[in-house]
Amino acid sequence: MGKPLWRQVFDAVDRRVAGPVEAGAHSDLFSDLVTLQWRLARRAQREAEKRTRRVLHAVNLPTATDVRRLSEQVASLQRQLRELEDRRP
Repeated sequence: MGKPLWRQVFDAVDRRVAGPVEAGAHSDLFSDLVTLQWRLARRAQREAEKRTRRVLHAVNLPTATDVRRLSEQVASLQRQLRELEDRRP
């Protein structure tokens, strides 16, 4: 029994485009475009985070950075407290 028609069509298209697509994926241009896309996405993410922080602070809500900083301070205080308790006679 032969392959279904959809599979035959897929295989025929794959044979024609696989080589050029693979060659393109290994080109300097492709690498440059991927790098550019990554940088633009990172820049957009930073800008969105900056605007979100501004809005949250405007309505007096903490940001993730604020919460992380406070968590670190609490952890530091807990360590100091344990050290003081260990020194107690």
